[in-house]
Amino acid sequence: MDAFALLVGGILPYLTVVVFLVGMGYRFRAWFKAPQPGKMTLFPAPDSTAGGVLAETLFFPSLFKGDKVLWSFAWIFHATLALVFLGHIRVFTGLVDRILMAVGMSADNIGVMSATAGGVAGVVLLGTGLLLLIRRLTIQRVREISRVPDFFALLLLIAIIGTGDLMRFGPHFDLEQTRVWARSLLAFSPDVPRNGLFLVHALFAMLLIIYVPFSKILHFGGIFFTQTLVKRS
Repeated sequence: MDAFALLVGGILPYLTVVVFLVGMGYRFRAWFKAPQPGKMTLFPAPDSTAGGVLAETLFFPSLFKGDKVLWSFAWIFHATLALVFLGHIRVFTGLVDRILMAVGMSADNIGVMSATAGGVAGVVLLGTGLLLLIRRLTIQRVREISRVPDFFALLLLIAIIGTGDLMRFGPHFDLEQTRVWARSLLAFSPDVPRNGLFLVHALFAMLLIIYVPFSKILHFGGIFFTQTLVKRS
């Protein structure tokens, strides 16, 4: 195994898990210890904020009211990203395949469905990601509040999506290799795929996971805390 494959496929996955868990633990601790603002007496909030938090999480109504164009890009991007995440559960575990086969789908039909849905999702993600990047570069008010971490996170996401699309639309890559790799990592005996594009894709993905606890990307978790505080204030 060459040094790059060993680093990306045999060492970095364990480092990624440790950094992510420690970073998330630190952030959750900070959220729990953050003082709640005092309740306003003129317009008291309802007793339960679960519905409002869930609506904000799934549909971004506050963003819709403020910027409908951005909302359309952001919602499509996040919804498609969620579907791709579910697709990657299939890639690594095969669980989805077993469920679909149990209800009568053949392996060939599952493959066709996956190729079609994954291909469309990859194109949509790349397109909306590039549009969000162009928006940051071309709209003055957005460019003024954008910082290096904002561009870094977006470019890293685009790199992950782009290499994933190249794998899907380029030379065939056997998904079974990823399942073998995942099982071997759990057994602490890494069996790393030798496909260079896969290793680059995995490297970008793990760098993003490491970066999540220390970046604005963590809004996917922080929203459950911050929205509750806002709704109760």
